[in-house]
Amino acid sequence: MKGPEMYIVEEISAEFRESLLARVGLMGVVYLKTLPTKQSGDKETEFSFRVDNTKPVKRFVMHSSKVSSLGNGMFHVRTAASDEPIPILKYSLFPKSTPLPLRVRLVQRHSGTLFSVMIQYVSNPDLPVPLKDVTFVLKLPVDPSLLKVSPKAALNRSQKELKWVVPEIALKGAPGKLRVRMPVDSSEGEGDEEIEAVCYVKFSMEGTTSLSEISLRPASEGNTDFYEVNHRYQSGVYMCN
Repeated sequence: MKGPEMYIVEEISAEFRESLLARVGLMGVVYLKTLPTKQSGDKETEFSFRVDNTKPVKRFVMHSSKVSSLGNGMFHVRTAASDEPIPILKYSLFPKSTPLPLRVRLVQRHSGTLFSVMIQYVSNPDLPVPLKDVTFVLKLPVDPSLLKVSPKAALNRSQKELKWVVPEIALKGAPGKLRVRMPVDSSEGEGDEEIEAVCYVKFSMEGTTSLSEISLRPASEGNTDFYEVNHRYQSGVYMCN
């Protein structure tokens, strides 16, 4: 390390009902990684920095013993060295300003003794890089048997789960599709309770920009009080039913 490093970790959660977005939320944490204690000794890490592109931020929460606000998106940090990354700022976004990396639609049909599910997914074309190794977990409403699945998926029979891993989702292109058909007992879904499947999506990405496009800058141009390194974002509860 040439000096202190800072990066952002964001967690995005969303719930779709069929194709409509029912709720969404993004939580971000700014981390400071000081020089290792062996390298810095008793010397404190202290500098000012600026958080850019904060218009979509609903609120900031500071780690008050380590960071203070100077106003206008400017902050001052002062802390002892640590061998672990230190969370110094947390924030959430307004729902209307929260970018969705992936839209998901779930279509399920129950007709007589046949139950079918189709999951459609499409990437946000404005992402800086495509999502990779995206996991789709489909929770089946009944014990799976005689499944017809396209493309191939891993079945966890005891958990009543099907799992697909999509290696990469193109930024621009036709929606991807995952399908399953299975027979069900004709009495399933009768009465008040419909049988329903639920899909959960898991992903994690790392890159030079955060999902929210919030960035960290020196308090004044040309300073190298810290180095902005790769940011990460990941799915929280990302589901469709």
